[in-house]
Amino acid sequence: MRCELAREALSAQLDGELNPLEEEGLAAHTKGCASCRGYARDLHAVHRSVRVRAAAPVPDLTRSIMAAAAPHLPAPRQHAAAPIRHRSWARYGLLAVGLTQLALALPELVVHTHADHSASLTRELGAFGVALAIGLLVVAWQPQRASGLLPTTFALSAAVTVTAVADVALGHSGPTGQATHFLELVGLVLLWHLARSTRPTRPSSSGRSPLAA
Repeated sequence: MRCELAREALSAQLDGELNPLEEEGLAAHTKGCASCRGYARDLHAVHRSVRVRAAAPVPDLTRSIMAAAAPHLPAPRQHAAAPIRHRSWARYGLLAVGLTQLALALPELVVHTHADHSASLTRELGAFGVALAIGLLVVAWQPQRASGLLPTTFALSAAVTVTAVADVALGHSGPTGQATHFLELVGLVLLWHLARSTRPTRPSSSGRSPLAA
């Protein structure tokens, strides 16, 4: 291998372009050629100094970027604590409704006879009441779960209200006999209020993005 070809091969070697056969030929040539060995050392030194060097200093543009983006950022919320205060009374109300519902439903789980309908049906209704009461108590403790319980409570309250109105209209029961269902409606309203107040706020899409051209 001539020195001119060897030096071209040295450059290609730095870029990883040599195949194994060319590597062997270059190694054999540089082993017996002092000039090409010196050239290889110099070439490696230049290559290293170019690739390994300190990064160029970059000016801190944080303030100028934030100043330019400020008109496009959403306005800060001035009354962030208000929803928390509004949730407090709803949570206490839901706690009271849940405990009352639980106290009314628990005795129905252990009933053996009932004047109006079978004991089995009474226990099933009691189980539904206990389940709803526990759900309300869980939401009173963790109000962020209100949205998850809202559809079930709405369906249950709507069905109970329709049947209660039908029973009163047909004379199967008096208005006072359906008074306990009022608790479910109150619980539904409180759940709806908590679901609204704990809903995450979405950023307005009317303003332009600060990165828009």
